[in-house]
Amino acid sequence: MLAQNTLLRECKVAIKNVQRSVCLMTGEEKDDALDEVARMLPLNTVESVFEIEEKLKEPQFAQATTTYCHKLKGTSQDVDGVIRNILTDNLLESFNWDGRGDKRALAKLTLFEKVLRGVFQLHGAFEYEKDVRKAVEKSHHRMKQKKYMEKKNKTGG
Repeated sequence: MLAQNTLLRECKVAIKNVQRSVCLMTGEEKDDALDEVARMLPLNTVESVFEIEEKLKEPQFAQATTTYCHKLKGTSQDVDGVIRNILTDNLLESFNWDGRGDKRALAKLTLFEKVLRGVFQLHGAFEYEKDVRKAVEKSHHRMKQKKYMEKKNKTGG
């Protein structure tokens, strides 16, 4: 599994390098707003979530974030894949869709309610919410596995 994750990361880096080269060859202009969004993601603290929420009040930044999310999405309808590029599993552990329990609500964030919902608008409102919930569940499961493996490694087996 570790080898697969390493290979996947290497593929993503190679894809980004190819995209950069294609942009240089085609003369596609560099977009500073998109670069700003790309630098901020993935978010890994609650403070960074509040910071991006504040910046999303600016129409130009909101449009750049939407465009960036469309690029992340590509032609797939994989909500989980996009969310994994936006929030780290560590951060997502403190969220759920509704904000039940001691968690914060993703449904109240502009990033999820306006930006991502707009990106996945053809997906349908019910399907979108269901897929976000599933992505959060997967993230929480990955974190439980990670903690279990860390504990197992500390105790020696």
